[in-house]
Amino acid sequence: MMLITKRFLVLSLVFLLVAVAGEPVKAQKTLNDVKKERGLTDADVLAAVKTFMPRGGRDVYLGVVGTGNSGTMIVYGIPSMRIYKYVGVFSPEPWQGYGFDDESSLMLKKSSLDDKIDTYGDMRYPALSETNGKYDGKRLFFSDGANSRIAMVGLEDFETKQILSHPLFTSTYPEAAVTQNTEYVIQTSQFPSTWDGKSADVSFDYDKKFHSGVTFWKFEESNKVSKAGHLGRILKEKSFTLELPPFTLGYFDAGKFGSDGLVVGSAEKNQKHYVYVIDYKKLLGLKTSVINGATVVSFRDAVNANAIAMIQIPARARMVKVTPKGKYFVVVSDTLLVVDLNKVKAAMANKAYTVNKAADIPVIEVKSVSHGTLPLGKGVMDVAFEYRPNTAYASLFNENKIVRWNYKTMKKEGELTLDFKPGQLLVPQGMSASPHSNYLAVVDKEGIYKNFLGTGPVRPSFQHLIDISSDKMTDLYTMSLPQCNMYGSVAIARTLVKPIIRYPTGTNSRTGEISRYKTVAGKEKIERKGNRVHIFGTMIRSHITPEIVEVNQGDVVTFHLTNLELAEDETHGFTVDTYGKNGSYEPGKTASLTFVADRAGAFPYYCTEFCSALHLEMEGILMVKPKNYKEGSAIGGEIELTRAQLLGYKKNYEDKLIVIAQTQDVINSVVTWLKENHYEKYTSVKALVVDAVAQLNKAVVAKQNYEKYAKAGKWKEAFLWAEQYFQYQVKAADSGLRAKKLLKEKLEGTN
Repeated sequence: MMLITKRFLVLSLVFLLVAVAGEPVKAQKTLNDVKKERGLTDADVLAAVKTFMPRGGRDVYLGVVGTGNSGTMIVYGIPSMRIYKYVGVFSPEPWQGYGFDDESSLMLKKSSLDDKIDTYGDMRYPALSETNGKYDGKRLFFSDGANSRIAMVGLEDFETKQILSHPLFTSTYPEAAVTQNTEYVIQTSQFPSTWDGKSADVSFDYDKKFHSGVTFWKFEESNKVSKAGHLGRILKEKSFTLELPPFTLGYFDAGKFGSDGLVVGSAEKNQKHYVYVIDYKKLLGLKTSVINGATVVSFRDAVNANAIAMIQIPARARMVKVTPKGKYFVVVSDTLLVVDLNKVKAAMANKAYTVNKAADIPVIEVKSVSHGTLPLGKGVMDVAFEYRPNTAYASLFNENKIVRWNYKTMKKEGELTLDFKPGQLLVPQGMSASPHSNYLAVVDKEGIYKNFLGTGPVRPSFQHLIDISSDKMTDLYTMSLPQCNMYGSVAIARTLVKPIIRYPTGTNSRTGEISRYKTVAGKEKIERKGNRVHIFGTMIRSHITPEIVEVNQGDVVTFHLTNLELAEDETHGFTVDTYGKNGSYEPGKTASLTFVADRAGAFPYYCTEFCSALHLEMEGILMVKPKNYKEGSAIGGEIELTRAQLLGYKKNYEDKLIVIAQTQDVINSVVTWLKENHYEKYTSVKALVVDAVAQLNKAVVAKQNYEKYAKAGKWKEAFLWAEQYFQYQVKAADSGLRAKKLLKEKLEGTN
């Protein structure tokens, strides 16, 4: 009767669902069925195919964009436009424990003049490191416009490696640029300010006490070699700042090849508009002074060395960009201005200047260095360069257009009308000496779409992917970027980036060096000195060692944890309940978490990143003894097990040995099959087998311990060590079975 009732209920629900649906369910069997069902055109389908990335496929490019005032960056793929990763740069990012573990927290604190962690940043225009003017896939640099900082991100793991605070600027333009061999990372002020930390009378002291500047941060490769990536640092002590009169500075760029050594950028003062030209190589060796710990070259000394000049232009420059071969730079306004850098160099060499009497600024007549002008339309926002000779693109915000034009002939070559207002532009490899010519990415800041599913007043930023591979340009895809106030971005060919899949065991991911807190299996320990407690632990599927940590209320506690995994993507998280600490531990990484144990009680700690079927067993307990706690008192002390409890642990131990034996049978059968089929011929299969063997080798100590405690009749300890041995077995079996599956696929593929 019960069975009939259940069947009746199920059938009733099925009929109800069909009735509610109103229409019969139709199987979409063919492409034409899907097109008809969704009202798609052939153009829609072609656009979808051009951006589709099949399972196992890889994007051609990696794009990077700063999130504006979120202080993070986004890594995404082109042409799929899939978001791969958010990376903490100038602000904490809990997913990877950035700003939570000691290593990244210290870096963020040291980047603040107030020894605090800033919780936001303004990052808009990144720069990729270059060798001979071409992207080299090693590093990325960002400037923080809100808190006057410069940051370096390593592309081997897409993690922030260094942040420095500017000792002079209280306002920086949120852009970074590099010289053609990344000798220097360039950063400028945005709004003028005093450099001595004192206030001044703006009406009377503006020209005397307010300053602007351009900083050349010296970058050097390290002599040290690391398997974790490229070791290199910005060296503050070898960096310098060129003092400028109080101009408001904007977008800038560095020369290449024939114009290597020059930096050009926009400047404004008293409603007059300029492009500054700096020959930074002439600044090297000039007399310097030290202000707030920063090395400064005075504006007057730079003028006397003929290292700086201004070009007065008729309208505000929204962008100033050097062409890929370094022959010209383009001043972006409604009428595009192309300036010949060879003419600029000749004018500076011949001192063909007029002089602004108010500030004694050398000024070059714009007509004498102009290559040409091109009136484009209203609201020209940006330009981008591509591979085809002298070809560029411009965005017309007020006219909803992208215009293709030639900066040598100064002629339009095509245009694309859009249904949105285009902003900043990106061509993959576009700011290097070797731009590509297949895609153009276009920012849409407004995001007014009829078909957009609203999630409240705040909308994400949007970026459109345009196909520019032929004479006809086509809008392919609209990408949304949440938690992002998007401006500029860069994109690099995937093949130039060499990301690692694991760190050498014990690596401090911020420095690329082996951490002094590295811990290996069997060497876990707890050290106490006064009220300072250090826990040296390890993490591996599915075990955190040590499992129990006892401290006293008020102790300063640090967990130094090392992820011992060798397998790809076996990241572990770590948190201690209610203590506000969170860490992310990628394979091989060592990081520390420090806090004051100010609350008494039992606090679980556990892995926050799903790692295996036994993920929930990856846990431990932090026991915080209350103040004035005494062993053996009514409120605590060691608990002696009863006979019944001991027998229970003995039974658990014996049952676990049966499971261990069964698991070993599985492992043995897999090992036999792998050997028979010559797994060693396949590198990827062999790596999994090496991982499995490594886990079994680590299990040796656990086996010795469980046998030792069983012989002594300490069944609880014997069971716990047998459980740990089993965890290593599971890890080994998991790697072995994956190796078998992969080898089967390879063998079947060769038949």
